[in-house]
Amino acid sequence: MNVEDILKVSPLIAAAKIQDLREAVNSNVGAVILMEAKLNELLEEEFRELKRKKPIFIHIDLLKGLSNDKEAIEFIKKYVNPAGIVSTKSSVIKSAKKKGLIAIQRIFLIDTKSLNSAIESVKENNPDIVEVMPALAHSIAKSIKELTNKPVIMAGLVENEKQILDGLNSGADGVSFGKKNLWNMNL
Repeated sequence: MNVEDILKVSPLIAAAKIQDLREAVNSNVGAVILMEAKLNELLEEEFRELKRKKPIFIHIDLLKGLSNDKEAIEFIKKYVNPAGIVSTKSSVIKSAKKKGLIAIQRIFLIDTKSLNSAIESVKENNPDIVEVMPALAHSIAKSIKELTNKPVIMAGLVENEKQILDGLNSGADGVSFGKKNLWNMNL
């Protein structure tokens, strides 16, 4: 499944911890970002079963048991084979793309300088998707899409349906959030 297909299924993306992964996969979201896990949990049958049901992206920066380097990406691709990864690190994004994983580059916006730096980083790394934090900065989504020519997911500090709709209505392709009570939201 490619990026466009994943976001067309549903622009809602659960940000779940390993203990909530089954609930996230069985909800109305189109994909799941696994926020915290241990490497051995990704090698278990339950994870293999769940990733067949819905695209799961591993936030590699938060994965325990592997470092964030090229060899870690090779291992993840060969033995775990998720839909893709999420990272803030340029080297991880580039390695994931080389291995055929969908790469989501997470960027944090705090001011104009961080925005300009993030745009340059995205252009250099060429991720498949840009995840912008915090989601409350949704008014910048359209500009980031235009400047990077990449799909944009808003994430972070999402508390309610209005914030999700604000993000989508401002031009974001998706919204990622950890509030379980919103995972079954109907658009």
